[in-house]
Amino acid sequence: MEVYNKNRDKNQSLSDEIREQNAKLKNASLKDKLLYFKDYYLMTTVIVAVICAFLGSLAYTMLTAPRDTAFGAFFYNDTGNSSDTELIDRFVEFMGIDTSRQNAYIDSSMVYSADFSDLDTYAGLEKAMASITANDVDVIVGDTDTIDYFSKCDCLGNITAILPEDLLERYQEQLYYAETGSGERIPVGIYVSDAPKLNEYHYYTDKEPVFSFIVNSDKTENVIAFLRFIYMTG
Repeated sequence: MEVYNKNRDKNQSLSDEIREQNAKLKNASLKDKLLYFKDYYLMTTVIVAVICAFLGSLAYTMLTAPRDTAFGAFFYNDTGNSSDTELIDRFVEFMGIDTSRQNAYIDSSMVYSADFSDLDTYAGLEKAMASITANDVDVIVGDTDTIDYFSKCDCLGNITAILPEDLLERYQEQLYYAETGSGERIPVGIYVSDAPKLNEYHYYTDKEPVFSFIVNSDKTENVIAFLRFIYMTG
């Protein structure tokens, strides 16, 4: 049985041919119907299915992703395992952060060197500036060269205007001063080489890391809580 004619009469209208094909298909065998579907609709169906699957996956990701960042930190030039999430997992548990609604992370893959031709440094700085602009990072921990760079870019807040009195008194002898973009020298960080939890996870073995606050962070309470947390034992 001929179900369709690929070389239809040029003068035959499309609607007439559709009616003709539908009439033929009405009494066609299953094999003929499958052949018709394969030639005319299979590729279109596959493409539509792929597009729908992609859009569905994108929508699911957007709807189920955390709405904002409760805490974000960049650890520069550390010695820890960049794939280890135990420290941030413990902090999330300590704070009771609902990670289905808010994100919390420590990115310890960041590197900085004075050689800006280094691709890792360049890519890391681009990522950092984008995250700071988007208000998606709250803390930078790193060596003094790293902190100096971000201080000159006016990215770091004055510790004395951020810390509560008890912490300011506690860390008075550990403050790190750096030059800002205007040339002013202010305390922008705290030496935290003695923080028990940083040492527990070997983040800065034999290094002198400085903990600093991003100047436009609106999660100061969480940052202060994290600072207290890394000094807790057990």
